[in-house]
Parts: sequence; structure tokens; C-alpha cells
Amino acid sequence: MKIQLASDLHIEHLERRFPREGKVLPDPSADVLVLAGDIHLGTKGIEYYADVDIPVIYVAGNHEFYGAHWERTRADLQAAAVGTSVHVLDNDRIEIAGVRFLGATLWTDFRQPGFTQSAAMQRTEAALSDFRLIETEEGPFQARHALADHERSRAWLEGELSQTFDGLTVVVTHHGPHALSIHPRYLGNPVNAGFVSDLEPLVKQAVVWMHGHVHDSFDYMVEGCRVMANPRGYPVNVNRARSVDELRFENVAFNEVFLIEV
Repeated sequence: MKIQLASDLHIEHLERRFPREGKVLPDPSADVLVLAGDIHLGTKGIEYYADVDIPVIYVAGNHEFYGAHWERTRADLQAAAVGTSVHVLDNDRIEIAGVRFLGATLWTDFRQPGFTQSAAMQRTEAALSDFRLIETEEGPFQARHALADHERSRAWLEGELSQTFDGLTVVVTHHGPHALSIHPRYLGNPVNAGFVSDLEPLVKQAVVWMHGHVHDSFDYMVEGCRVMANPRGYPVNVNRARSVDELRFENVAFNEVFLIEV
């Protein structure tokens, strides 16, 4: 099976000047397209990929919930995918041609070396727009909501990965699962706590782990598991570009046809 990976397309930033642009097309050789979050606001990412001719594995990122209600949008994403090519995985699994895909947004545990968990939560909550632009049934989305949901997703993944499966397992999350997914320029920054958790005991139980969120490309091994991120990031010249061809994006290493064979 050939799996194509992309994340953090941030199509919402293109809509005003370049409507209906920014979609990454499935490669003709790909069997499955994985979209690891931050594709578009709300359910619009599903609209973009509803009719592609291969299965699409989609996990929500943090930006899918911007300007919206967290719990309601989770339900809306599931409903919007019914009858389309898109499979939204929110603490859920799907098997395709003998490959088990496990998917979750997997918010972080706010544990970073050199900082207490509570200090990292406070610093991250102050720094990230997640905690100003997302609403919940209890009011504004807070670090405590993210932590509680991380713990639910982590427990679910632990249960799934502990089950015997006669095939390959690919985990797809938005947030990063290992400290090696922190770019060296951010080392020591407490706000890493909002991007990556260190889940090495879980990572080594999978064959492949795909994620997004960090806006840098990664491809490394952790005890037999290949961990990968292929995010495009924000457009850096959207207000100056005269055409789609002139657009430039945050991650210069982004590969529109990033394929892995499992």
C-alpha cells in the first residue's frame, strides 16, 4: 500500500484572495491519502476531499475548531464525512487492505523537560490562539480541556495498540508523539508543550506514525516505528502574490507528493 501524507494546508488563509485553491491532489500511485489536520476551518476540508477517488484518512487539527464550538464541530465533522471518500478518525479506527489506521487529534499532555506541567499549561494557554478562538460547552477552550482529551485519546490508543492485529498499524494524529518532532530552533521553549508529547512507549508499538501541527517536516525512526510529518504551513506572501503560482509557504521542505509504501 502507498500512503500519501499531507497536513497543515491552512486553506482558510487562501480563501479571500484565491478561493477554491490550495488543495493537495492525490498522486495517481497513492492508495490512501492521509490528512493529519489543519486542512480548513470546520467541515470545509471534508468538502474539498469528499469526491476524491481513493480513501482519505482525516484527523482534525486545532484549526478545524477555530471560531467554532469544539464538541459540536467534532460531531459535524463525522456527519459531513458520511457518504464521502473521507473517513474522520476521532479516537477511531479503520482497516483498509489489511492496514489498521488509528486516528485521533491527540492534544498534548503539557509535559516538557525543565517545566512543571502546570507552568507549561499556563505558558501555552497564554501563547496559543487555541485558547481564545475555540468555545466549549463550558465556555472558552482551556488547557485543562486539551489535557483531559489527550488522556482520553492516549488511553484509547493504548487499548488499541495492545490488541493483537494480523497486519500493519499506522497511527495518525495531529499533535506530535515524540520529542524528536521539535525543531532544534524551538528547544527549551515551554510552548512546545502545546505541540508535542513524548509517547515513546506507544510509538514503538506502531509501524508508522504520521502527524502534523509542527510546520516542519520530520522523518525519523523510534525503535522500529517511522515517524513522519509533512506540513505545508501558512502562506507567507498571500497578500502580495499575484497568482497561485507565486504563493510561498512556511515549510519550504513540504512535499505535495510525500509517499510511503507499507
